[in-house]
Amino acid sequence: MEKNGKLFIVTDSLENCRMLEGHLEGTEWHVSKFDDPDRSLEKIVIDRPEVVVVDLPLEFMQEKFNPLFSQDNDTAYVAILPEVDPRDVARFFHNNASDVLIKPFSAERFRQAIDRASNFKSLMVQNREYRKQLEQANRNLHESLRILELDQMAGRQVQNSLLPATPLVHGQYEIAHHIEPSLYLSGDFVGYHVIFDRYMVLYVADVSGHGASSAFLTVLLKFILNSILRRHVTRNDLKAMAKAPEGFIEHINKQVLALGLDKHLTLFSACIDMERNLLRYSVAAHMPMPVFVTNGDVRILPGKGKPVGIFSDCSWEVEEIALPEKFAMVIVSDGVLEVLPGNTLKEKERFISTTIAQSDTSIAEICERLGINQIEDAPDDITVLTLRRGY
Repeated sequence: MEKNGKLFIVTDSLENCRMLEGHLEGTEWHVSKFDDPDRSLEKIVIDRPEVVVVDLPLEFMQEKFNPLFSQDNDTAYVAILPEVDPRDVARFFHNNASDVLIKPFSAERFRQAIDRASNFKSLMVQNREYRKQLEQANRNLHESLRILELDQMAGRQVQNSLLPATPLVHGQYEIAHHIEPSLYLSGDFVGYHVIFDRYMVLYVADVSGHGASSAFLTVLLKFILNSILRRHVTRNDLKAMAKAPEGFIEHINKQVLALGLDKHLTLFSACIDMERNLLRYSVAAHMPMPVFVTNGDVRILPGKGKPVGIFSDCSWEVEEIALPEKFAMVIVSDGVLEVLPGNTLKEKERFISTTIAQSDTSIAEICERLGINQIEDAPDDITVLTLRRGY
């Protein structure tokens, strides 16, 4: 309520009204005097004064004005009482009177009570308005969050639709994945395809950050890989596939730098020649490195390389290993390190290797043994990808 400078004086005599009005001489208050309490109650409802001073017999005041003290949130009420029991004074304050004056009092004390009551009530009204504004802002925020959540859920559905079907079985080879996002949209992504009924290409990516921009980059990876593979298929380029993933990370790096998203990613990309049982792979700062299991032997694959999207003049080496008749390779993103026991990276890597060695190497059992299925709020996106032959 804005201040309007209106002040009502309600007493049982005009003489008393004039005396109290005289205390306000020289002030800017616009005073209205009432010696008829019922008439004053009507005018209060119409004019909404800032302050009402009430000087009436105690019983009459309690009967007529006490209910108004409690119900009127916009007007300050100052009650003038004779010397009474302190409990009566307390009742007036309990009923939301802004101030109580005990006769006799000075003109200065009267003016101070009026100003204090006006300022206090104005502050209460302002706080009430602020509270309304905050409540409205909170409702708007909840609605915005609801819409954002729906958008994120829709984005997650789109992102999930771009993931490959899991598991993918081709001949003796089986590849499967599990992604546990920390938010609706994930910065982790996987891709795998079979080309020319011979080459299985795959990658595991971990984009820095979270949310829509990171998820956008995972979608871009999907379309870049599809574009490359379509070109090879269209040209029947078996020679290029025999060299894969040579040049793949370099191509991704150029695309990410060109976007200027201030994003980088780690990447493990590979191509398996299922006819020659040969694995070729490149590493772009991916950690922890893949775990390779065969005939009871567990080892970490070698390889290193800089992250993607930071350096423009960078290349990534291609490692090559022959695959045995029966093996399993498990790749996890660094998000899993956040939820594993151990204080150091080596301890966590040892835990991963031991867990995989003791499992049947299926995606379900590895996720169960690593505790990923029990995570409710993952601190970071977690990805597990398994590649097996002969199981």
